[in-house]
Amino acid sequence: MQIKARLFASLLAAAAASLPLSAVAQAPIRLIIGGPAGGNSDLAARLASEKLGQAMGTTVVVENRPGAGGGIAVEAVKSAKPDGTVVGVINAINTANETLTRDKAFNLLSDLEPVGLYVWLANVLIVTPAIPAKSVTELVGVLKARPMTDYASGGSGSPGHLSGETFKLRTGVAMTHIPYKGAPPAVLSVITGETSLMFSTASAALPQIKAGKVKALAVTSKSRLAELPDVPTLAEAGFGSIDVADWIGFVVPKGTPNDVKQKLHQALSAAYADPAVREKLEKSTMQAVQPPLGPAAFGEFLAKDVAKWAKTIQEANIKAD
Repeated sequence: MQIKARLFASLLAAAAASLPLSAVAQAPIRLIIGGPAGGNSDLAARLASEKLGQAMGTTVVVENRPGAGGGIAVEAVKSAKPDGTVVGVINAINTANETLTRDKAFNLLSDLEPVGLYVWLANVLIVTPAIPAKSVTELVGVLKARPMTDYASGGSGSPGHLSGETFKLRTGVAMTHIPYKGAPPAVLSVITGETSLMFSTASAALPQIKAGKVKALAVTSKSRLAELPDVPTLAEAGFGSIDVADWIGFVVPKGTPNDVKQKLHQALSAAYADPAVREKLEKSTMQAVQPPLGPAAFGEFLAKDVAKWAKTIQEANIKAD
């Protein structure tokens, strides 16, 4: 009887192994995010999670592990089993923190493996209504005539801070950085005139732009935002050398098999190609990468992004909070 039972179990295992991945019951996939619920990375991951689960033949659970500039989440991914059941969601904060955070317990480029790049995030350059500028070119002229203007950000080492310092380096203007605890109070400081401008996350600034409380001069995305069709990109405004693009990509633990990474990439690519997903991204001031970058191309992108931010951080002598 025991021999028959063992034989039956072996036959079942062999049959399961011959089925495609989507037909076999899989352990749930955990998407680990270094930001809070409701943030851009969280929203982008949740929009893709259902279709990712369907393609992989399992369920997907989104876990938010904010803290340490995304480092807590990345460390959790690094420590996970490399079998495709744990996937990390990262963005430009992570590549900047390779230089900003000295005592972290991982190296983004050597301790994790890339899956793909799927979403562009946008910051928007906003100014207080008192600034007499209707374009980025006019703003640079105003700033050069008013040295030591204050600019706001959501915190030291944030994308807004890095964007502001890059703007200073590439245009030669003089500005003083005023960090706030998050984007909302920073945007409020621009509304009230406490500070003159900032590179805000587009989602945080959009209601104030539409209400006419701040002026939007340019977006940092690769193309114009559907929600701000009249606001040019930095490149269209004549400042294409200012590369402060933010993004969302996915990584897995070191040692994850190539076929697993490719299956994840194919599933995520299909999810973000869905028209309904793209429409929801656009309404939240995000854009699907067209075409998405696969594991090898995203790996090259990550290395370049780390180097880009390292150069800016060192030139501007930026320190994290």
